[in-house]
Amino acid sequence: FHYLFNMRELSKVFQGLILAERDRFRENDRFVQPFGGKVKSPEAYLVALWRHECERVFCDKLTTHEDKDWGDKLIMKLIDETYGEDIRAQVEDRVYFVDFLRPPKVDEETGETVDANPSYYESTESLDSLRVVAMARQATFNETSKSLKLDLVLFEDALKHMMRISRLLCMERGSALLIGVGGSGKQSLTRLAAYIAGAFPFQIQITKTYNQANLFEDLKSLYKVAGLKGQKVAFIFTDAEVKEESF
Repeated sequence: FHYLFNMRELSKVFQGLILAERDRFRENDRFVQPFGGKVKSPEAYLVALWRHECERVFCDKLTTHEDKDWGDKLIMKLIDETYGEDIRAQVEDRVYFVDFLRPPKVDEETGETVDANPSYYESTESLDSLRVVAMARQATFNETSKSLKLDLVLFEDALKHMMRISRLLCMERGSALLIGVGGSGKQSLTRLAAYIAGAFPFQIQITKTYNQANLFEDLKSLYKVAGLKGQKVAFIFTDAEVKEESF
C-alpha cells in the first residue's frame, strides 16, 4: 500500500492558512480568547496553524497509527529545524482551529440576526471549551428541528472528527470520505457540522424505482440551491445509497 499526494494537497494547506482570521496575529489587538495550548506569540500561532493544516491535509489520510506518528514527528522536526526551540516548545501541544466559536451577529438597532453562522477560522482555547460550544449548537439544532433529533455524546474522538468535517464544510468545494463501521455516528456528526456551518443537508431517498435519471434530477435541485440561491449545501451520500454502479 502507498499514498499518493500532489500539489493539490499543498495548496489546501495554504488555503487553510489564508482562511484564518487575521486579527489574531496582531499583538496590539484585543484577542477574542487566548491562543490555546502553550502558544504565547503571534509567530507561534501562525506555526501552530501551519502544523494543524498539515495534520488535517496529510496526517488525516494516513491509515495506521505508525504512519500518523511518523507524520507528527516529521512536522515537529521541520518546525524545530526552521523556527528554533522556542517556537517548537510553544506549539508542542496541539492547537485546534475551527470557524464556529463566535456568536451570531445581531443588528443592535433592530435586534435581528444578521448572520446566524459567522465563520471566523481561529484557534480554540481547549477541547473542553470547544465541547461546550458544540453541545450548545446541538441543543439549538434539536430545538429547531422537528423531525430529526441529535443525541451525540461528544467525547474527544467524536469532537475531533466533527471539527474535521466542519473545517471541510467551511472551505469552498470541501469534501471528505468518511470510513467506519455502521452506527459509529458518521452521518450524525456530518449533520451537526452542516448545521453549524449553516449548510443545507441533503440526502437522496432510495426507492425501488430510483435510477440514474432520478439522481441527476436531485443533483439539479442541489445546483439550484447552491448556485442560484447561493446557499451552502452538504450532500451526504452513503454506500447504502449506491444503488447502481453508475452512481
